[in-house]
Amino acid sequence: MRRDYRFIADTDSLDALRRLQRGWAGWEMAEGQFRVRLREGGTVHVHVDRAEIEPAFEVSCLVADYLPDEESLPSRDSAFTSRPNDITVFRGVTWLEMRPDLGPEHSIQYSAMPGFDLPETAVAMCDFTDAISITNETGAMIVRHALKPGWLEVVEDREEVEKFLRLRGVT
Repeated sequence: MRRDYRFIADTDSLDALRRLQRGWAGWEMAEGQFRVRLREGGTVHVHVDRAEIEPAFEVSCLVADYLPDEESLPSRDSAFTSRPNDITVFRGVTWLEMRPDLGPEHSIQYSAMPGFDLPETAVAMCDFTDAISITNETGAMIVRHALKPGWLEVVEDREEVEKFLRLRGVT
């Protein structure tokens, strides 16, 4: 029987992400973390939280914090400075399959988009928060898990953002 888990952004993270709907005074991507200084004050800090769900099954979750007193980011004009922004939070799915052909107790972990039909050989699975999109009439950005474990990346290319949104069922 497959073991099912959820490692998703909690209410505090979602509240912090909602603040990105307001005007931004500046933003940066540094050391795998995304930070936005808001025009009204405070900073939203988006980063990765990692957990070992069970032995050999590690999952990363995109999370956010609101830091009311942090003002260290320089001003930076962007498409998100003065327009209302739409924020969408996305989930992925990851699963664990045992691979006895590779040795005793050997397993491989896979990941995909939600809606993917998990193979019957999956012994554990976990839904996790893997990305956010920020869009408005003139700008679009994706913040998502990077290939480097524990890091995020920003995608600003409009065509790449639109492709990501189409794949995730957002039009």
